[in-house]
Amino acid sequence: MQFSDSQVYSSLQGIVQKTWKTDMRSITPLGEGVYGKTYGVRFQCSPYHAVIKLQKYPRMAEQESRQLAQLRAYLPALVPQVYACLPETESYSALVMEWLPGQTCPRPERLPHVLRRSLQRQAVDLLLEVHTISHPEGYGSFDGPFYRSWWDYYSQQIQDTYQAITNSDKACSYLGSQVLALMDRTIEHGEQILGTSQGQPVLLHGDFCFGNLLFNPHTWSISGLIDPMDAEWGERELDLVNLINGHIHHFELVNRYREAMDLGPCFPLRYWFYQVWKWLFYYVRVQVACREWVLRCGRELEKAMERYL
Repeated sequence: MQFSDSQVYSSLQGIVQKTWKTDMRSITPLGEGVYGKTYGVRFQCSPYHAVIKLQKYPRMAEQESRQLAQLRAYLPALVPQVYACLPETESYSALVMEWLPGQTCPRPERLPHVLRRSLQRQAVDLLLEVHTISHPEGYGSFDGPFYRSWWDYYSQQIQDTYQAITNSDKACSYLGSQVLALMDRTIEHGEQILGTSQGQPVLLHGDFCFGNLLFNPHTWSISGLIDPMDAEWGERELDLVNLINGHIHHFELVNRYREAMDLGPCFPLRYWFYQVWKWLFYYVRVQVACREWVLRCGRELEKAMERYL
């Protein structure tokens, strides 16, 4: 969904009026992602400052609201409070959230080496903290049902993605025969591949990367964790997929995580499997261009399968 400037102002003004019964004083654009466009707004009553995210897709506001509430229960100092979720309006779906101090750092590879390493250490330490939160009832979305086997749960998303692609002439044409063959081969061995893990259900953020961390601009310490996507109870390694966030230097983050947590010798097998299917899932959801990246990940997966299977 696209908004003109006048539509944005009108929408934000209406949200502030509905939530706090007061007028908006100012708007600050904060950024735009695949799923939504975010604004800082100021108004004349407590809390005086908030963040409003206008969602581009149906039901995303409700989903993110539930995920933020679950994450905030465990990380109250870092995850914003949700003030309101407004899904049923004519022109937008909106999430109204607490304003957290700090700034994002989507391109840490441009920072001096010492500072970059400090941010990497903090990010990995936080992710490890998130992953200490386990779920004894099993794998699954926060609302359940829960599964004792990770494959029994995760394979449902894989099958849904597979069916959406193979039933679409447009998707098959775009992805091409190489990707379609890769999908068939990886599904055939999927249970065996993921069975090499000896993990347990832990709390996942779903889109853990530098772009979704806030940092104090003076101390460069982490001040916020925002924008979960498909947060759930799952295998910790799924949270490592978005960690690189499209930048090759961010493999340093994956390596640092592996130094702190023994993921076993077959980790590359599972990692590249997740990369392939996570990006195919994104393609189905929002048509993100991913063919070349999926093929690259597929080549790495094929090498890992030859080595470990």
